[in-house]
Amino acid sequence: MMNLIGKWNIVETIQYNEKKGSMDWVKAEDYLAQDDLDREMAEMLKYQVLFEEDGSFGFLMPMPEDISQKELDEAVASGEFELRDGMLLVDKHHWKVENGKNLADTGHEAEVMGEKIGPWEELKEIDADTIEMMMFRLRKAE
Repeated sequence: MMNLIGKWNIVETIQYNEKKGSMDWVKAEDYLAQDDLDREMAEMLKYQVLFEEDGSFGFLMPMPEDISQKELDEAVASGEFELRDGMLLVDKHHWKVENGKNLADTGHEAEVMGEKIGPWEELKEIDADTIEMMMFRLRKAE
């Protein structure tokens, strides 16, 4: 089982392939080179994911260029964001180890064929330093 503690870079995302009619993994840099990319997704691909020892994880967002110091100070003081290594820690959730598997609370709940599906998702290990979480593949940052 992989040790999650630390920063992870988003290296791939899943995208619908119209030619094949399937969902395919696309490298982040290939996605960003597309002409018709979704701006919100393009911004997310610049985030990092931070897994902490206290069982929390969140997304590290690069500092927006258009934010003033006053706005930043107010957002941090309100608890809306935390500052970490010059980035904003947003969208905090929890992770845990259960039955020898890393699980993350994605915050998403659904119903499939009448059966409720909870927010805990297994973080699938792709290789020695890559995991899959939601619609992203993450690689441990150096």
